[in-house]
Amino acid sequence: MYSQEKVRVESDDLEFVVKTVTSRVKTYDVQVNPEHIRFFFFHSDNPDIAEAFDDIRKVLVDRGYIPFIAEDGEAFIEVDRRPQVRYRSNTVNLVMLILTLASTIYVGSGYASAFVSPGPYREELSLLYGFAFFSAPLMLILGIHEIGHYIVAKRHHVRASLPFFIPFPLELGTFGAFISLRDPIPNKRAMTEIGAAGPIFGFLTALPLMFLASYLSRVFRPVTDYVPFIIHLPLIYHLFHLQVPTARPIFPMVLAVWVGMFATAMNLIPVGQLDGGHVIRGLLGRNAVYADYAFVAILFYLGIRYPGWWLLAIFVIFMGITHPPALDDYSPIRPRDIAIGVFALVMFVLTFTVVPISQA
Repeated sequence: MYSQEKVRVESDDLEFVVKTVTSRVKTYDVQVNPEHIRFFFFHSDNPDIAEAFDDIRKVLVDRGYIPFIAEDGEAFIEVDRRPQVRYRSNTVNLVMLILTLASTIYVGSGYASAFVSPGPYREELSLLYGFAFFSAPLMLILGIHEIGHYIVAKRHHVRASLPFFIPFPLELGTFGAFISLRDPIPNKRAMTEIGAAGPIFGFLTALPLMFLASYLSRVFRPVTDYVPFIIHLPLIYHLFHLQVPTARPIFPMVLAVWVGMFATAMNLIPVGQLDGGHVIRGLLGRNAVYADYAFVAILFYLGIRYPGWWLLAIFVIFMGITHPPALDDYSPIRPRDIAIGVFALVMFVLTFTVVPISQA
């Protein structure tokens, strides 16, 4: 059994680390060096090691340290000093939000113009329709998606940035949005829940908008026959017998919700650091590496039908095919998280389309 008096601690900060760990975990040896501290323990002495470690993490991360559990012949908790990182101010988030709002209104007004009759206020009305029927629903779905990640990350005591929206004043008006996790993910349970939260929040936001968009598409009639492209509907539309006419311009809100559904599917692909990669890594642990490589291969195969999947596969490879482990990568997950993973799989099946869009 570890006796604290036998460890020479060179600073009050290190003494705090030692007391924090040993007050919650029964250890049999402690090794201190300039780079890290290792606390060796037996699982038999610590049946509640997952809860104890999470308590330790919450305390030490706030003090500038990163603990993690490792098993290399012996089980131990290693505590490293956290590198100093400077984060951008929320002004960047606000600027990117405004730019993305402007770009989606601009792009949406182009699609909305097919539903605005010629007249003295046609441009102004197109901009209004572009905001109300394209920008607002699309930004809402993407924003709620990221807020879902943010809320659940905070629930697990993981710091996260506010959403960063990415403006792109062509085609869809945006490349989506993301949040930055500023703390390591603590365990597989948190990894599953944080990864699935965004798609679940976004999907549940898009679902009622899907019906509203379908209704409005029957109310607003196009004034032109020009069709720039054709969207292909995922299973969720067919399940509710919702059809989108392809022989005439698509109503902007239908397109916005369809983009939200497609974003859900794309994020849920179980590979790398996509949301689906978080979920599959949380569920399967280190065995998720097999799914990672399998789905990268599938993306390259699907690229034969739709080249956009090649771009996604290259992006995944660039960001890293395998997902980094959680700080506690050994504690089992709960049945609740398995159910969350199954629901994420169902959402993926309902929203995925092999060929999402094609030329008219």
